[in-house]
Amino acid sequence: MSGSGLIDFLITLFVLCGTGALFFIAIDRMAPDAFMNKIAKVAVGVVLCVVFLVAIKGLLFGGGGVAMSAGGIIGFAIGLLVILVFLFLIDKALEFFAAYISEWVAGIIRYVVFACALIALLVLVDRTFFAGAYTRGVLGDMGGSPSIMRQERR
Repeated sequence: MSGSGLIDFLITLFVLCGTGALFFIAIDRMAPDAFMNKIAKVAVGVVLCVVFLVAIKGLLFGGGGVAMSAGGIIGFAIGLLVILVFLFLIDKALEFFAAYISEWVAGIIRYVVFACALIALLVLVDRTFFAGAYTRGVLGDMGGSPSIMRQERR
């Protein structure tokens, strides 16, 4: 165990706690029903436990722990806020259009949109903890960095 490993472990703990708290606060508002709420909580809870165990492994036995930074929690918080604003706007639009379409159809649309938002939130968790290693192959590239943001080769 080195001083650097200990600091990496502490950073990982803070990022885990912050991400977990943000997720569990937001999921209650986002999940369209209690069943999806439980699925998302179990999935992210297991991920948080695995990241914690990998961090302990990196601390005690050296080698590759999960390298986290403040950028991970900032990226997660920004992504979470974008998802919540998107859901708010969709929900208000569905409330407005429910008068023109049936409430039943609006409920179906709301359920599907909120389920997609949960998937986006789980992808965000993967990108926060594992740099998108697990969802990259399943969901494709999901749009890499815009060309204006890529470094120029000279």
